[in-house]
Amino acid sequence: MMRLKSTEFDAGTVIHNFDCDFTVTTAGDGLWGCEAGRQVRVTGICVIYTAFDDSINTRVDVAHDSTWDIYTDTAFENAVSGALGFDVGFTEQGMQEDGVASMEC
Repeated sequence: MMRLKSTEFDAGTVIHNFDCDFTVTTAGDGLWGCEAGRQVRVTGICVIYTAFDDSINTRVDVAHDSTWDIYTDTAFENAVSGALGFDVGFTEQGMQEDGVASMEC
């Protein structure tokens, strides 16, 4: 379940905050040791669209109750993509934190 909390506009940037409450069961196929079957609760998604010249950069921050090692887990990527209605993938490993997945489309 997702609910749009707010939309803000600021000099070429649009921010959408979604309250969420769904659980992802990890596939265990990520690069950093997250085991298959881990239950990860997603509690919020922030989508930030920023215009640059002729393109739009889309950053997606996903609040969750797990550690950063869910990085590259395909079940997590697929669940967030399905919730948003467009494909997202993880950004680089160094941008991951416990409790927040850094993603983009």
